[in-house]
Amino acid sequence: MPQYEFTADQNSLIGALGSKMKGVGAFFIIVGILHLLVTALIIAAIYRNNLPPDVMANVPAEVKAKLETLPPQHHLWGFAANAGISSLLYLCLGGWTRGAGASFRKISATENNDISHLMNGLGSLNSMYALIYTLLVFFMLAVVAAIALGLYGQWQLMQGA
Repeated sequence: MPQYEFTADQNSLIGALGSKMKGVGAFFIIVGILHLLVTALIIAAIYRNNLPPDVMANVPAEVKAKLETLPPQHHLWGFAANAGISSLLYLCLGGWTRGAGASFRKISATENNDISHLMNGLGSLNSMYALIYTLLVFFMLAVVAAIALGLYGQWQLMQGA
């Protein structure tokens, strides 16, 4: 059964949007991969004392000097977790944005499937924004909890005074 077909102007607009979305998605994927690399480097720094001696023998002296200035290993886990979570977030956002962009590009490139491609693109966008919405809710709850704990701490100080 034939589906609704967009006009040439509409196809042009939707196709241009799809191309831009694919580019933005690729950028987010690259940023996610870079964050993944940073995560690996931080984890390597955490376990720097456990590296095989032959690996450490090949490390230049200036790098060894920099390694000595790093904070204690247990302090770096927060940075590793942050970089790892950021990596996953960027990779998900990039993948969903590219997927939606590809679906929008298909609208302008194919015939008789415009609505199916539109719905696929909207599904990818829905997944992406559901993640962002969930993260915002968690962030807002964390802010409210931090404010409540701060106020409770101040109240405790006032009670002791």
